[in-house]
Amino acid sequence: MILAAAEVEFAETGVRKANVDTVAARAGVSRSTLYRRFANKEELLVAVAQRQYERVMRDLDTAVAGLSPQEAVVEAFVAGATLIEQDKLVRRLLVDGDVKILTAHMPSLFIELATERVAATLRRAGAQMPADDLHDVVEIHVRLVISFMEVPPSDTGRWSPEKVRATVGKFIAPMVW
Repeated sequence: MILAAAEVEFAETGVRKANVDTVAARAGVSRSTLYRRFANKEELLVAVAQRQYERVMRDLDTAVAGLSPQEAVVEAFVAGATLIEQDKLVRRLLVDGDVKILTAHMPSLFIELATERVAATLRRAGAQMPADDLHDVVEIHVRLVISFMEVPPSDTGRWSPEKVRATVGKFIAPMVW
């Protein structure tokens, strides 16, 4: 309830302008109840980001089910580009530059967890490369995604599914076998 309300508030106003009192009112809880669960706005943002991360990972798993490793890489990037283009919260974070609040403090543990999860997905898709190599390639992919989140391309045509498929299929997917 609180996290859903926070997602709406962050999407509508951006992180910097988001008001914790408005989040509490949207959630139908008192301000003190919200602060018992989340000490400050940054803690609330991190919880929203974790919830969004889990949702995105589930969606990516679904999007790549039954695909070859290379196809999975391509479709994961397409799904990510589509998410960035269509998800109001993600778009607001990018427009406001507020995502840097998250990535500036993003521990290497987060990168490691995302890398392990994506590597496991690619292994299920049939990736045969040695585990260390798969880990290294996926970490590059994860860091590339973070970089696109922090500094999106100025040419929005680069986000079209066709362009993403072509570029990723040509340059990035061949890294996985």
